[in-house]
Amino acid sequence: MKNKLFTINKMFNQAMIVENIESPLSAIPFHRDVEGIERLLAKDFPLHLAIHKVKDILSVPAPYTLPHVHEFDEINILIGEELVYEIQLGLKKYQLKGNHSIFIPAGTLHASNVQTGNGYFIALWLHETIIQ
Repeated sequence: MKNKLFTINKMFNQAMIVENIESPLSAIPFHRDVEGIERLLAKDFPLHLAIHKVKDILSVPAPYTLPHVHEFDEINILIGEELVYEIQLGLKKYQLKGNHSIFIPAGTLHASNVQTGNGYFIALWLHETIIQ
């Protein structure tokens, strides 16, 4: 664990401000575009940081994220009192409403799909490769 944290800390050796640019959900494997979600990507950031702005989802859309596995840890953050997401971790599914933080260890089968509401879903991949 110590080596992994050291690697991540090493990437942040200078202060930076980056622009968040529009990028389709379909640019990421196992994802497809869905109406009501605008995806912003932190351009040239040292980690994959995606911000999904969820607006006016009144009925549950078809799943747009298929269950998948990464070789790195991931953090998801839900922000919005009325935002409802279905989060799959392993074979278990959770219905989360409101503000939550989710840690997904490397190798964990997972998927995140909005159900209803307004708010923000933030995904942070803890690896050194910048994915645009």
